[in-house]
Amino acid sequence: MKCVYLNDSNIPYEQAEAYFKSAADWAHRQCQSFIGYHVQDVSDFSLINDFVAEYRFKDPKDAVVFELKYN
Repeated sequence: MKCVYLNDSNIPYEQAEAYFKSAADWAHRQCQSFIGYHVQDVSDFSLINDFVAEYRFKDPKDAVVFELKYN
């Protein structure tokens, strides 16, 4: 399994949830090995980010395609 992480840098707080959901929807449509995603609130211990999202893939190739699209 390969994990890819996205954070909410340069995204307004109010739009972060929609951004992460949009990325998951894209992964679901484009990557056959997409397993799912989880968003974690890290605002209590991060001075930079409020949220970090983890996207999980069975095939590392799909993870690379996702990273190229979203990083």
